[in-house]
Amino acid sequence: MKKALALVLALVMTLSLCACGQKETTPDNTPSTTGDGTTTVADANKDADIYSWIVNDDTSISGTVRFYIPFKGTQGMDAMIADFNAIYPNITVELNTYSNNAEGNVGLNTAIMAGECDVVSSFEIHNVMNRVNNGMYLDVTDRVASEGISLIDNWGTEAYNKDGRTYVLPNGGFSYFVAINKDAWDAAGLGELPDEWTWDEYIAASRAMTEYNADGSVSVYGGSNYSVIADLTNIIYQVNGCNRFYNADGTCAFDTDYLKANIQKFIDAENEGIWYPLESYRTDNYKEWFAYAEGKINSGVSGNVNRFLADTENYPQDHITAYAPYPVVEKGQTNYMSGVNYFSFTGMTMGCKDEEAAWAFVKFFSTYGSKYLTAAGHQSTWAGTDPAEIVSVIFGSEENAAKIIDIDSFKKWVGNASNPSSYDNINTAYSELNSIFSEYVMYAYTGDMTLDEAMAEATELGNQAIKDA
Repeated sequence: MKKALALVLALVMTLSLCACGQKETTPDNTPSTTGDGTTTVADANKDADIYSWIVNDDTSISGTVRFYIPFKGTQGMDAMIADFNAIYPNITVELNTYSNNAEGNVGLNTAIMAGECDVVSSFEIHNVMNRVNNGMYLDVTDRVASEGISLIDNWGTEAYNKDGRTYVLPNGGFSYFVAINKDAWDAAGLGELPDEWTWDEYIAASRAMTEYNADGSVSVYGGSNYSVIADLTNIIYQVNGCNRFYNADGTCAFDTDYLKANIQKFIDAENEGIWYPLESYRTDNYKEWFAYAEGKINSGVSGNVNRFLADTENYPQDHITAYAPYPVVEKGQTNYMSGVNYFSFTGMTMGCKDEEAAWAFVKFFSTYGSKYLTAAGHQSTWAGTDPAEIVSVIFGSEENAAKIIDIDSFKKWVGNASNPSSYDNINTAYSELNSIFSEYVMYAYTGDMTLDEAMAEATELGNQAIKDA
C-alpha cells in the first residue's frame, strides 16, 4: 500500500494543544436563532438586526492588532483597514501575509503558538477546523451571546462551532463558476451562455474552443478544471448540498460512483488534449486563474480569476470574459455549487494581547469589511453585504468592469448568495481526508493506479482516519 505522504503534513499540523480560556455557562441572552448545521449563506436573514452589534459604543479604544491573512494590502486589505481605522483611529492593524499552502499553514501554526498573532483568518475548512480543534483560537461564545450576535442571521451557519462553542466568525466564501473567453465561445458557434449545463456539455464546449498550432499541437486548451486537487470532490457538494468528503452515515465518500464517473471524464478530457492537465498545475505550482488570465485556456472552472482580470497592467485582456454556472452531474438537479460556499473564518488567537481591540477588528472584518475580500477573488458571506458594491470593489466601477467582463452573467454566477450553496456539518478527520484524496486521485491521473483502485484505497485510508479521530 502506498504511503499517504501528504498525510504527514496534516499530522504535523495536528498538535496536541491545550485550549485557552475557561469555558463558562452561556448566558440566557443567547440569540434565539439556532441551527443544526444544515443551513447556508442563502439562509442568512437580511431582515434581522445584523448591524447594531458591529461597532462598539466606545470607538476610542486603543491597541495593536497583528492580523494574518493570505492576502496582501493591495488585494483589498489596505482599503479594508483604512475603513476600520476611520471608525477606530486608535487601533493599529499590522497586516501580515502568509501563504495558504502546506508550508505556509505550518509556519502560521508555529507563529500562533509562539504568541506572534492576534487575529488570524484561516482559509479552507480543514485549516479552520484544525486550529479550532487544537485550541489555537480563543473561545468567543460568551462575547457572541452577550452582544446578541446570531451566526445564522448574519452568515447562515453554526456548523463550524465545536461542541456548541464559537471560536471563529465566518466572513469569506468562495463562488465557483466557469470563466469563458467570449470571443472563443462565439467563434466556436456555441450560442447563448448556459444557465444550466452538465459536465458532458462543458467538455464538449471545451473541445469546440480548443485551438491548435499548424503541427496539430494544442496552442490554447479549450477548458480546465479548478487547480486545487481536493476540489474535485465539489461534485458531491453539487449533488448533495453538503459534506463533500462524507456519506450520510459519516463514512468516507471517495468511492461514490458518480464522483468516480465524472473524474474519469475529466481524465479523459485531459488525455484528449482539450483540458489543461491537472498534473501540470501540481508539478509546476501553477494555477487555473493564471492559465486563464495568461491566455493558455479559453475557459476554466474558477473562483478567483477576477482579481487577475482586474489587474489590466499585468494581465491585459483582448476579449470579454463571460460566466456560466458550475456544471451539474445531471440536468434538472439543484446546483448547490452555484451560490457562495464557506471558505474562510476569522478569530482571535491563543496569543492575543489586546483582546478588545482584536474583537472590534474581528467583528468589522467579518461584516462591513468582508466586501473587500472580493478584490482578491473571494466573496463575502455576510448577509449585509450590498451586491452592488462587489463589481466596484473588484473593477473600480461598473463602467470599467464593462470593458473586461460581461456584467449580466457575472451577477448571475459570481458571488450570488441567493443561489443554492452547500454546507459542512461533518468535519471528522477533515484535514487527513483532504490529504488522502489529493494524493490518491493523482495516482489515477498519472496512471500509477486505476481510478477504481485509487479511490478504493483512499476510501479505506479515509475510513481508518475517521475511526482514529
